[in-house]
Amino acid sequence: MDSKRLRPGRQHLSRDEVRSHQRERIFEGLESAMGAKGYGDTSVADIIKIAAVSRQTFYELFTSKQDCFLASYGRRQGAVIEAMLDAPADGPPIRRFGVLLRNYLSVMSADPGLSRLYLIGVYTAGPEAMAKRLELQQQFVDGVAAIFDAQSDQDLFMCRALVASISTMVTNALIEDDPQAVLDLYDPLVEMAKRLV
Repeated sequence: MDSKRLRPGRQHLSRDEVRSHQRERIFEGLESAMGAKGYGDTSVADIIKIAAVSRQTFYELFTSKQDCFLASYGRRQGAVIEAMLDAPADGPPIRRFGVLLRNYLSVMSADPGLSRLYLIGVYTAGPEAMAKRLELQQQFVDGVAAIFDAQSDQDLFMCRALVASISTMVTNALIEDDPQAVLDLYDPLVEMAKRLV
């Protein structure tokens, strides 16, 4: 369903479909407002103005700006994780890791502003947002660990270190606003993975 504003009048949509549509518009409003102003300087009023929903509708769906951000962050990062983990189940581990990495870098470079919002904005959204970031990053670690069949504490630590390095390097490239710099991380990160695991 297109997330543009519904036309006035009867839509023949269920209440759940209308709510889903409103929720998507709010997420788009949040991304637009926070992309321009950052997390801290964005208000609920900014979000609902862009989303073209009422304040009442916003608070029927979310308890706060932070709640909305966390829901949007989880949704967006979940899609990133899903795209990233869409790697072949067979073949040499380093080749499978390369596919995973290429998928991740492609998604992150496709919309640098949006990637920057979530990778950097999460640091300003409070402890609950940081906990959500760690939870989602663990899914990345689990995917890497599965590829390399990491089971010992030392091997799992190496996978966490590799993922942390990837996240930091991508964040740095996004701060520089250079999508190509994100893609250029592929070869050095694959080389690092060979050495680490």
